Amino acid sequence: MGRCVLTYLLIHGAAWLAISWTVPWEDESFPEIMALGAGMLLIIGVPTLLISVCAVSVHRRMDVARFRVLLGMALAPGVWPLIACGTGEPLVFQVTAQIAFAALIPAPLLPEDWEGEVG
Repeated sequence: MGRCVLTYLLIHGAAWLAISWTVPWEDESFPEIMALGAGMLLIIGVPTLLISVCAVSVHRRMDVARFRVLLGMALAPGVWPLIACGTGEPLVFQVTAQIAFAALIPAPLLPEDWEGEVG
């Protein structure tokens, strides 16, 4: 589970670093944008981690590739708070981060309980 949290923190941080360098917000500085990213970690990241860890823990029969695609589709709507941004970059980068996390999450979390194909 620690690997899941660390993976998400790194992906989320990379996404907000990219947002801070690409979004044309003249009023906000780099530290203010990164502080906004930290706030989004609470709003978007915590539910993402809860959903992901619960999903990885309970699914035991599904193929890993199919599971990751379905998890990515389930995590993408969680970025709804970014719809109200003035530009589209935060939404695009955060959705990309959610899908990347679904692709990189360790699945199965407990390999000895998995009944499907492990990949």
